[in-house]
Amino acid sequence: MNSIVILTILPFIGILYLAWRINRVMGSSSKRIILTGRFNKRLISSYVIILLLATVVYGFIPATGYRVVSSKDYQGFKEENEVFEQAFRNNEEGKLDSKFLVEEWTQQLEDDTLEIIFRGSYKLNLKVHVEWTDSKEQLVEGKVYRTNIIRYELNMTDKIPMSTIQWEDNHLVITEPQNKEVTFYSFSNELGLLSKEMYLSDYELSWLGGDMYIYLKVPKHMNVIDKDGLQFN
Repeated sequence: MNSIVILTILPFIGILYLAWRINRVMGSSSKRIILTGRFNKRLISSYVIILLLATVVYGFIPATGYRVVSSKDYQGFKEENEVFEQAFRNNEEGKLDSKFLVEEWTQQLEDDTLEIIFRGSYKLNLKVHVEWTDSKEQLVEGKVYRTNIIRYELNMTDKIPMSTIQWEDNHLVITEPQNKEVTFYSFSNELGLLSKEMYLSDYELSWLGGDMYIYLKVPKHMNVIDKDGLQFN
């Protein structure tokens, strides 16, 4: 039994224990004495104290959290990612959803060669597209996008770090981020869902990659070296 299940069950065990103790006290007392107004006051006072303690405990529960993504929402995020990737593939910059835009910049190069370098081991979620322009300058324009990331029903777009981009002379260097561990505790008002790991649905198991897209505008007279094969075809 994992820690999430234990944390979920403990409050119910505590409530059941208190109810059992109260019933025992009432049962034993009814055999010896007739319930008096004083006993009733004690019983009511105990109940009020339990409610107050529950209020205090509730106040320590973090108010900020992540709402579980519904199946309908998941399909919406998935369609947004697919539409964006299709526009990126078709070189349709005007159709790229601006809500996925992370940063944009321009870089003046010293010569007519641009080399794209990737530092890391996993590059499947990184896509680069080069649009050739008629500019006579040695100026490279770039926009960086990242689409929706869904992990186990949670929108993790703002939690998972993305690759960093920096310029080293005429080299556009993309560095893979370090691994980051994120821990979540699941809470639900549905008493039957004590352990979701036992029966995850298809959409809960599906992951949206949250790919990183780099859209470059490069003058036609320049050369682009891409030894790591990052350009999206």
